[in-house]
Amino acid sequence: MMNTLIEQLTHNPFFSGGFSLMLIGAVVAFLRNLPGKILVAIDRRLSITVEIPDLDPAFRWVQVWLTTQPYSRRARDLSLATTWVRAEPVAAANADEPVPAEDADIVFDPDEASASEASSRVKFLLSPAPGTHIMLYRGRPLIFYRHRRELQNAGNGKSFQETMTLKLVGGTRALVEELLEETRKLASPRTPGVSILAARYDSWEPTSWQPKRPLQSLVLADGVLEDVLGDLRAFSKSRNWYVERGIPYRRGYLLHGPPGNGKTTLVLAAAAEQNLSVGVLSLSSRGLNDDGLRSMVDSVPPATILLIEDVDCVFKTARSTNEQTGVTLSGLLNALDGVSSREGRILFLTTNHPERLDPALIRPGRIDRRLELGHATPDQARRLFLWFYRGCGVSEQDLPRLADRFAAQVPEGKICMAAIQEHLLRHRAAPEAAAHEVVFEDQANSAEPVEAVAVG
Repeated sequence: MMNTLIEQLTHNPFFSGGFSLMLIGAVVAFLRNLPGKILVAIDRRLSITVEIPDLDPAFRWVQVWLTTQPYSRRARDLSLATTWVRAEPVAAANADEPVPAEDADIVFDPDEASASEASSRVKFLLSPAPGTHIMLYRGRPLIFYRHRRELQNAGNGKSFQETMTLKLVGGTRALVEELLEETRKLASPRTPGVSILAARYDSWEPTSWQPKRPLQSLVLADGVLEDVLGDLRAFSKSRNWYVERGIPYRRGYLLHGPPGNGKTTLVLAAAAEQNLSVGVLSLSSRGLNDDGLRSMVDSVPPATILLIEDVDCVFKTARSTNEQTGVTLSGLLNALDGVSSREGRILFLTTNHPERLDPALIRPGRIDRRLELGHATPDQARRLFLWFYRGCGVSEQDLPRLADRFAAQVPEGKICMAAIQEHLLRHRAAPEAAAHEVVFEDQANSAEPVEAVAVG
């Protein structure tokens, strides 16, 4: 029966003709698409492609790297990124060479600058605009695609999303990794310091670079700085110890005390000594909720300290919700030590009023060390005076005498370190006047001037 049916269809002119036409059409279509398929196969075989979204740190690295390439100096369609640099950046070998990349990352700090650096200037980073660009990298064609997509109702203040795609013809995965490492080194400052990250648009982005400050310039109560640094060093070497005992490998610190006594400065100094970055998380950011908070805490980059400042100002009452955002205290607690919390995380909380904090937030396990940074002691004032006026022309005999006189006029535990520093800045070129004309602005407790103790 089946053989008879097949024989009838075979001798049927309509069926045989249609089948032939279908077969011929399939062959023609295959041959027509064959060159394209061959080219695609060759392209995949001979090139390697990397897509970099704008939320990835490498996006900025590549952008900085592109500004140094000869192609960018010839291009006419450019994309602008503006930043601030020191007034006197390191000079290039000649006028045609680009300014060193670290100048694009340094944010001017008038408190740290010398008199010759008392101003800053704008630095324009001009890189190829969205589109397709072709250049060379180590003698190989590098095709650079930059795509920008407008966002509708993003709800986070971001109006567009951007992607860079690098296609290296004749390259290998190892060569691409070398290229990315080259961009990272070029975009990284060449002087020791701390990279400051901020939580933006569901990711962490670098916002500034703080040069590493001498530890002697951080004048705290005896043993506080050494205690923090020693504890951090011990923690960094104890991963196996924590794992073997089933203890979450995390460390938390609470810095408390009146404002102006160096809580944030201590975090930056500790980060610089440990070669860590600092991720600053604001719980008052509009649009932030419990889910977003957990996502940001979980995604803190490796080798980064998580810093949450003035945590007492976020919740007016215990177990409440921040009125400006959707963050709850329960959400904060779960984010800090939830199941998905990153191992190896270092947390610093700062507050001016530790008594206002919910006990659950600062219980052991979340906060391991509590350190008070109180108002200045005469000994701190003396050490700051000696550091401030070192090498200013005062003799080795007179400088300690002036420091003792100055310290004797500082009331114990009444003046914040910021007020003492401000007094010394007013007399930066006159150590004699700084030691004899002592009047502080008590910035921590009152707007009224605080008279120093009279010394005969």
